[in-house]
Order: sequence, then C-alpha cells, then structure tokens
Amino acid sequence: MSRAAIGTALVLATTAVTVAVPATAAQAAPVAAVASAASGPAVPKDFEARYANGVVLTWTANKDEATTGYRIYRWRTADGPDTAQVIGTAGKVPFAGRHVDETELDKGGVHYSYAITAVGKDGAESAFSTPRDIVRPWHAAPVDVAATLTDGTLNIHWKQPEAGDRPDHWMIYRSKTAPVRPETGAELFHEAGGSDVTLQVPEKEGNDYFYAVVAVSPARSAYSKSVKPTVTERKPGQPAAPVMWNVGSVGSQGEIALVSWDDGKARPGDPRIVGYNVYRWTSEERPDATDRGGAAKLNQAPVGDRTFQDPGVRDGVKYWYAVTAVTADGTESAPAAPVLYWTA
Repeated sequence: MSRAAIGTALVLATTAVTVAVPATAAQAAPVAAVASAASGPAVPKDFEARYANGVVLTWTANKDEATTGYRIYRWRTADGPDTAQVIGTAGKVPFAGRHVDETELDKGGVHYSYAITAVGKDGAESAFSTPRDIVRPWHAAPVDVAATLTDGTLNIHWKQPEAGDRPDHWMIYRSKTAPVRPETGAELFHEAGGSDVTLQVPEKEGNDYFYAVVAVSPARSAYSKSVKPTVTERKPGQPAAPVMWNVGSVGSQGEIALVSWDDGKARPGDPRIVGYNVYRWTSEERPDATDRGGAAKLNQAPVGDRTFQDPGVRDGVKYWYAVTAVTADGTESAPAAPVLYWTA
C-alpha cells in the first residue's frame, strides 16, 4: 500500500492497517481506508456541505461503538485530497454531527473540498467520507465610503465594485474607535438595500462614531475603510436642511421625475421657511452638494409644497437632486443629501 501523506506514518500488520493520526491541524490527512477491518470506525455517511455565512458541514452519526469522534478536513479542490488539512474535530454525537468552518478562505470564487473521518479509541481512522465541493461566494469590500452629518441627518454612501457576486444588501457597522471591527466594539447600526442611506440621528451621537460597510449575500465581504462623518455646521440664522425622501417617476414612460422631501430637524416646520429650492446635477458620479456647484436650479420662485415635478429628464442619464429650505429674506439652508434618479 502506498499513499502520499504529510507527517503520517503507516504501520502495516497482517490483519489491519492503522495510522498515527496527524498531531496538528497543519498536517495532512489520510485519504485511503486506514481503519481496522475488524474493529475500526465506519466511514461517516450523509456528509453534506453548504454555505451560509460560513461553510456548514453535517453528517449522520456513526452507530458503531468503535467511533469516538470525527476529524474535519479541507483542501483546494484543484490541488487534490492529498493536500487535505485538518481544520477541526468533533466529539461523538448520538444522531447528527455539525461543524461550521468560519475561516476566511483565500478569497471567494475558489473551489474547496471537505470530507470527514471517524476516529476510534486506538487512533484508528476511517477513510474519508464522500467529499463535498463548495465555492465560497464573495464580494469585494465597498469602496469610496463617505458620510456627512447635517442638522442631525446622517448620510452614508459608497460604491460596490463589480468584482464578485452582486450583494443583496449591505450592513453598516459603527464603533467609537477606528478601524471599525468586532475587536473595536463594532455594533450593527443599519441594514441597507442600496448604496446610499439617509437617517435621522441625535446630532452629537452621529459624530461620535466611525462607520464602515460590509456587503452581504449570503457571504460577507471584508469591512470597508472606516470613516467619520463630515459635519456641516449651520450658520447663524440659517434654517435646518430638509431631508430627501425619494425621487420617483410619473408619466407612462417615466419621463417626469417626482422629487419629494421633508423638513428634517425643522419639523413640524420652521415658521421662517417660506419654501424650497430644488437643484439638479447631471453626473455619473455623486456630486458634492455642499456649495451647489454645477447644479441647475429648477424652480423660479420658492416651491411651497414638499414635492416637485421635473419634466426635463431623459432615459440613460443619471440625475441627482437636492433641496434647500428658504426663508423670507432669501437665506438658504445647507442642501439635503443628493438622491439619484435614473432610468435605463
């Protein structure tokens, strides 16, 4: 009998073959049957692997008395089972075994194989179970993360690189120290369905934290870089900035953009506010709305309502809208965080 195995000694006998089991997880695993024909543990059955924020491994427990536990192995599928590494162990269980591999594998998109063996009291080890292959889904970490805080309105936005699988949502974490990581006390702050979030927060609290974003579906990306909000201070006499609600469409072809907003921190309404100005940028990238540079003002006189229809939009063009509040003497608030409108 011959077999490639790192750090594994084979001992031949007339009636049985046994193995001195690898002492560390860095050593490779047996591949062929090595259990005693008479008393060694049986090969585990019904072994399965699936991905769910970690690789979840399950199997049916052995009923034989020889089995005292299990070893879990993993290898890159392309490299073959001779390179299998011990990644964990499990004790004897009465019905079903379960192990979760939460290791951050090299990167998503790489094929890995898993198998388990049963281990006996005398160190005898069964052959591998039927190997299971799995591809870890992956996402690149969000990039260009930025945050602004204006009158208690926190806006966080980012870009998702095209590399990897498309996330179905994002999780925003925060902590009072950077980088935002579990070891720095990061807490889940918000879950978002898109790459732009606007939330109302206590003004001081919003600036007490660093924020980072993780892409999820169902695998998690690495954390983005950690950012602290850029704070826009309200000038004396300046009204509070509105909060953008949405930019939808009206018309049978979506040819009219419907912009809506709220008074934000001025709710239920600053008596000095007589209306609103609506601004639009035409840009592939999110504009810096701080000084409204490059924006077209869409209204002649202040808009008295909290909605505005813009009929001047075209398919395939990205428009960004933001609104300011206006007082009777013409003083404008800071702009609300811009919102994208786009139709294919």
